[in-house]
Amino acid sequence: MTQLHELTALQLATAYERGDTTPAEVVDHLLARIEGGDRVGAFTTVSADRARAAAAEAGRVLRTTDRAGLPRLFGVPTAVKDLEATAGVRTTLGSALFRDWVPDHDDEIVAVMAEAGLISLGKTTVPEFGAACYTEPEVAAPARSPFDLGRSAAGSSGGAAAAVGAMLVPIAQGSDTAGSVRSPASACGVVGLKPSRGLVPGGPGGDDGMGLSVKGPLARTVRDAAAFLDALTTRTGAGLVHPPRRRGADGYERACDAPVPRLRVAMAQGSVSGAPVDAEVAAAVERTGRALAGLGHDVFARDQAPDPELTENFRVMFTALVGSRAAAFDGSAMRPIVRHLRSAAHRSSAAELAASIGVVQARARAWIRDHADADLVITPTVTAPPTRVGELRDDSDPAAELAAMTAFTGNTVIGNATGCPAISLPLGWSSEGLPLGVSLTAGWGREDLLFAVSAALEEALPWADRYPGRSGAAQASAAVADAS
Repeated sequence: MTQLHELTALQLATAYERGDTTPAEVVDHLLARIEGGDRVGAFTTVSADRARAAAAEAGRVLRTTDRAGLPRLFGVPTAVKDLEATAGVRTTLGSALFRDWVPDHDDEIVAVMAEAGLISLGKTTVPEFGAACYTEPEVAAPARSPFDLGRSAAGSSGGAAAAVGAMLVPIAQGSDTAGSVRSPASACGVVGLKPSRGLVPGGPGGDDGMGLSVKGPLARTVRDAAAFLDALTTRTGAGLVHPPRRRGADGYERACDAPVPRLRVAMAQGSVSGAPVDAEVAAAVERTGRALAGLGHDVFARDQAPDPELTENFRVMFTALVGSRAAAFDGSAMRPIVRHLRSAAHRSSAAELAASIGVVQARARAWIRDHADADLVITPTVTAPPTRVGELRDDSDPAAELAAMTAFTGNTVIGNATGCPAISLPLGWSSEGLPLGVSLTAGWGREDLLFAVSAALEEALPWADRYPGRSGAAQASAAVADAS
């Protein structure tokens, strides 16, 4: 029998409509799972009382209001990344400096999610100021991959991805500056989308000023991710730049069922960071290429050459962002990697930063030009399977830690530099049963195309039965699929 935590966000919406369950029942069930032992370190703060009150109100509305007039995901549980200020809820930013901070306002993305009728169960764990591709803050337990508790959930949306992969919530909000949605999606075996630059509103203070950071959905299914993106893009005019609207009247969810024309797909192995790609990760990309060819698309191989100009100048930009967030606070209370980035930012002049921005923009345009003959580009999401908890952290040598993180994230910076949408899908599995993400990148504003192709791949190479905590029958079907 399917249990409530196994239902997707859209399945929960349908169950509410049919009267099969209520938001209160679902929220109580998920909170019991979290409070009974959040072994994956998904949550830094659980807002149980607020969630139960919101669920009770959602149930009342569902009983007294025409369902057709409510948002698609009304009453569905979710979680907010702990970098987003949430009025009345502790928001630590992953830092001991903010261990007890309770904001009096909501960031834009939190308000948008509330308008969509989503119910947040709490704040998901992040590294300090989101400044690492692993999630091991001082204020909470490390975020771990649900597929192996000794492995990191990556970062910085590690807690969000772990919460979804462990079936603590069906969907969760993430944000992505250098791969912070897609790297955790890969490590936790979930779907993670970095939307086009400017698509999801950041509000008056919600953009980083360089165009790198975006908010995006994490989900177990492509359709849930699409429906969540529909919810996140209901406000217009709140951002500085908007991609062309291609979603149509029915939204991104509907795009999952749209017919896909024959596409030219570049299968690009390698990494702009220059780091070697693990053989099993490369095999996952090859498998995805074969699946797309089997679906009738024209797939051709292409090497992704190292691009030190892009990675080194992107690092200067990222360093400046972290330095600006940390500039006003006591450095002695910060993690070594954050102190290192802040010091590096202080040593860099405005002219050097401006030059790096120019180089990154030029290299981004060159990447788009080099792939102008492709409708989609598929690459490894990251260069390796999920790392072990503590493996990337190096407090004694944060410069070496930064180099190791750059090597691990590999190609993720391309999406942030170009502004193009990129989605990580759990399309590969290691010999140890660990998820291996494969990334699909489309042209600016073409989330509709990404969702249509991703839905087809989800059907061709399904992953739903692999999640820990599924029924024995479901796990057995996954084993049969592996053997066939």
